[in-house]
Amino acid sequence: MPDSSRFSSDAPADPRAARTRQGILSAVARLHSADSGDISVSDIVREAKISRSSFYAHFSSLDDLAVALLRQEFASVAAPNPGEPNPAASLRESYTRLVQHFAQRESLYSHALGLPLSRRAFDDVIAAYAEQVLASFSAPTSGPAAIRARLAATYVAGGTVSLLSAWVSDHHDISEDELVDELITLLPPWLK
Repeated sequence: MPDSSRFSSDAPADPRAARTRQGILSAVARLHSADSGDISVSDIVREAKISRSSFYAHFSSLDDLAVALLRQEFASVAAPNPGEPNPAASLRESYTRLVQHFAQRESLYSHALGLPLSRRAFDDVIAAYAEQVLASFSAPTSGPAAIRARLAATYVAGGTVSLLSAWVSDHHDISEDELVDELITLLPPWLK
Protein backbone atom coordinates (compact mmCIF):
# COMPACT_ATOMS: atom_id res chain seq x y z
CA MET A 1 0.00 0.00 0.00
CA PRO A 2 1.38 3.48 -0.78
CA ASP A 3 2.61 5.88 1.86
CA SER A 4 -0.58 7.45 3.17
CA SER A 5 1.09 10.62 4.44
CA ARG A 6 1.07 12.07 0.93
CA PHE A 7 -2.65 11.56 0.46
CA SER A 8 -4.18 13.59 3.26
CA SER A 9 -2.18 16.76 2.77
CA ASP A 10 -1.51 16.93 -0.97
CA ALA A 11 -4.23 18.23 -3.23
CA PRO A 12 -4.17 16.60 -6.66
CA ALA A 13 -2.79 18.83 -9.43
CA ASP A 14 -4.94 17.15 -12.08
CA PRO A 15 -8.47 18.66 -12.07
CA ARG A 16 -10.02 15.23 -12.71
CA ALA A 17 -8.21 13.80 -9.70
CA ALA A 18 -9.32 16.77 -7.61
CA ARG A 19 -12.94 16.18 -8.69
CA THR A 20 -12.69 12.48 -7.83
CA ARG A 21 -11.18 13.25 -4.43
CA GLN A 22 -13.89 15.82 -3.71
CA GLY A 23 -16.49 13.35 -4.95
CA ILE A 24 -15.27 10.84 -2.38
CA LEU A 25 -15.43 13.42 0.42
CA SER A 26 -18.91 14.49 -0.72
CA ALA A 27 -20.07 10.87 -0.85
CA VAL A 28 -18.99 10.38 2.76
CA ALA A 29 -20.85 13.53 3.79
CA ARG A 30 -24.01 12.31 2.02
CA LEU A 31 -23.75 8.89 3.65
CA HIS A 32 -23.37 10.52 7.06
CA SER A 33 -26.28 12.87 6.47
CA ALA A 34 -28.41 9.83 5.65
CA ASP A 35 -27.33 8.47 9.06
CA SER A 36 -26.23 5.17 7.56
CA GLY A 37 -24.16 4.12 10.57
CA ASP A 38 -20.80 2.53 9.92
CA ILE A 39 -19.53 3.33 6.46
CA SER A 40 -17.29 1.02 4.50
CA VAL A 41 -15.10 1.57 1.45
CA SER A 42 -17.74 -0.35 -0.53
CA ASP A 43 -20.43 2.10 0.58
CA ILE A 44 -18.26 5.06 -0.36
CA VAL A 45 -17.30 3.83 -3.83
CA ARG A 46 -20.92 2.93 -4.57
CA GLU A 47 -22.12 6.40 -3.47
CA ALA A 48 -19.29 8.21 -5.30
CA LYS A 49 -19.80 6.02 -8.39
CA ILE A 50 -16.11 5.16 -8.62
CA SER A 51 -14.04 2.00 -8.47
CA ARG A 52 -12.24 0.70 -5.39
CA SER A 53 -8.94 1.34 -7.16
CA SER A 54 -9.96 5.00 -7.62
CA PHE A 55 -10.68 5.25 -3.90
CA TYR A 56 -7.29 3.76 -3.04
CA ALA A 57 -5.56 6.05 -5.55
CA HIS A 58 -6.66 8.95 -3.32
CA PHE A 59 -6.79 7.45 0.18
CA SER A 60 -4.74 4.57 1.49
CA SER A 61 -7.32 3.65 4.16
CA LEU A 62 -10.40 4.82 6.02
CA ASP A 63 -8.00 6.40 8.55
CA ASP A 64 -6.48 8.47 5.77
CA LEU A 65 -9.96 9.47 4.60
CA ALA A 66 -10.97 10.45 8.16
CA VAL A 67 -7.89 12.67 8.45
CA ALA A 68 -8.68 14.36 5.11
CA LEU A 69 -12.29 14.94 6.19
CA LEU A 70 -11.24 16.42 9.51
CA ARG A 71 -8.61 18.64 7.86
CA GLN A 72 -11.29 19.94 5.49
CA GLU A 73 -13.70 20.55 8.35
CA PHE A 74 -11.12 22.31 10.55
CA ALA A 75 -10.19 24.56 7.64
CA SER A 76 -13.82 25.64 7.39
CA VAL A 77 -13.89 26.86 11.02
CA ALA A 78 -12.16 30.20 11.40
CA ALA A 79 -9.67 30.64 14.22
CA PRO A 80 -9.78 33.74 16.43
CA ASN A 81 -8.24 36.84 14.92
CA PRO A 82 -5.03 37.69 16.86
CA GLY A 83 -5.43 41.41 16.02
CA GLU A 84 -8.93 41.58 17.52
CA PRO A 85 -9.36 44.49 19.99
CA ASN A 86 -11.22 42.19 22.42
CA PRO A 87 -9.27 38.90 22.40
CA ALA A 88 -11.48 37.24 25.03
CA ALA A 89 -14.61 37.87 22.95
CA SER A 90 -12.84 36.68 19.81
CA LEU A 91 -11.71 33.49 21.59
CA ARG A 92 -15.23 32.81 22.88
CA GLU A 93 -16.69 33.41 19.41
CA SER A 94 -14.15 31.06 17.82
CA TYR A 95 -14.82 28.26 20.32
CA THR A 96 -18.57 28.80 19.96
CA ARG A 97 -18.27 28.38 16.17
CA LEU A 98 -16.11 25.28 16.63
CA VAL A 99 -18.53 23.64 19.10
CA GLN A 100 -21.54 24.51 16.90
CA HIS A 101 -19.65 23.11 13.91
CA PHE A 102 -19.08 19.81 15.75
CA ALA A 103 -22.71 19.71 16.94
CA GLN A 104 -24.06 20.27 13.40
CA ARG A 105 -21.84 17.50 12.02
CA GLU A 106 -22.12 15.13 14.95
CA SER A 107 -22.55 11.96 12.90
CA LEU A 108 -19.55 12.80 10.72
CA TYR A 109 -17.29 13.57 13.68
CA SER A 110 -18.48 10.71 15.86
CA HIS A 111 -17.72 8.32 13.01
CA ALA A 112 -14.43 9.89 11.91
CA LEU A 113 -13.12 10.29 15.46
CA GLY A 114 -14.76 7.06 16.58
CA LEU A 115 -12.88 4.92 14.10
CA PRO A 116 -10.01 3.16 15.74
CA LEU A 117 -7.67 5.77 14.24
CA SER A 118 -4.05 4.79 13.96
CA ARG A 119 -1.61 6.86 15.98
CA ARG A 120 -0.39 8.49 12.76
CA ALA A 121 -3.93 9.42 11.78
CA PHE A 122 -4.67 10.85 15.24
CA ASP A 123 -1.45 12.87 15.12
CA ASP A 124 -2.44 14.17 11.67
CA VAL A 125 -5.84 15.28 12.99
CA ILE A 126 -4.18 17.14 15.86
CA ALA A 127 -1.64 18.69 13.48
CA ALA A 128 -4.45 19.92 11.22
CA TYR A 129 -6.16 21.73 14.07
CA ALA A 130 -2.84 22.88 15.55
CA GLU A 131 -2.21 24.82 12.32
CA GLN A 132 -5.47 26.70 12.91
CA VAL A 133 -4.54 27.35 16.53
CA LEU A 134 -1.01 28.45 15.64
CA ALA A 135 -2.38 31.11 13.31
CA SER A 136 -4.54 32.52 16.08
CA PHE A 137 -2.16 33.36 18.89
CA SER A 138 1.20 34.78 19.80
CA ALA A 139 2.86 32.85 22.61
CA PRO A 140 5.52 34.58 24.75
CA THR A 141 8.86 33.92 23.02
CA SER A 142 11.29 35.36 25.54
CA GLY A 143 11.76 35.57 29.29
CA PRO A 144 10.73 33.01 31.89
CA ALA A 145 7.31 32.51 30.31
CA ALA A 146 8.76 31.72 26.85
CA ILE A 147 6.69 29.16 24.99
CA ARG A 148 7.39 27.38 21.75
CA ALA A 149 4.39 28.39 19.69
CA ARG A 150 4.12 25.16 17.69
CA LEU A 151 4.30 23.00 20.83
CA ALA A 152 1.72 25.16 22.57
CA ALA A 153 -0.59 25.00 19.53
CA THR A 154 -0.27 21.21 19.46
CA TYR A 155 -1.03 21.04 23.19
CA VAL A 156 -4.13 23.22 22.84
CA ALA A 157 -5.30 21.40 19.69
CA GLY A 158 -4.83 17.97 21.29
CA GLY A 159 -6.86 18.90 24.34
CA THR A 160 -9.56 20.61 22.30
CA VAL A 161 -9.99 17.76 19.82
CA SER A 162 -9.99 15.16 22.60
CA LEU A 163 -12.60 17.06 24.60
CA LEU A 164 -14.80 17.66 21.53
CA SER A 165 -14.51 14.00 20.57
CA ALA A 166 -15.53 12.91 24.07
CA TRP A 167 -18.44 15.38 24.04
CA VAL A 168 -19.73 14.07 20.71
CA SER A 169 -19.37 10.41 21.78
CA ASP A 170 -21.08 11.08 25.13
CA HIS A 171 -24.03 12.51 23.22
CA HIS A 172 -23.73 16.00 24.62
CA ASP A 173 -23.54 15.36 28.35
CA ILE A 174 -23.22 19.16 28.76
CA SER A 175 -24.65 22.01 26.69
CA GLU A 176 -22.76 23.75 23.90
CA ASP A 177 -22.36 26.89 26.05
CA GLU A 178 -21.03 24.86 28.98
CA LEU A 179 -18.54 23.15 26.67
CA VAL A 180 -17.32 26.51 25.35
CA ASP A 181 -16.88 27.68 28.96
CA GLU A 182 -14.89 24.53 29.80
CA LEU A 183 -12.67 24.86 26.72
CA ILE A 184 -11.83 28.44 27.61
CA THR A 185 -11.29 27.63 31.31
CA LEU A 186 -8.85 24.86 30.40
CA LEU A 187 -6.70 27.11 28.18
CA PRO A 188 -3.33 28.25 29.49
CA PRO A 189 -3.66 31.72 31.11
CA TRP A 190 -1.43 33.44 28.54
CA LEU A 191 -3.93 32.52 25.79
CA LYS A 192 -6.94 34.16 27.43
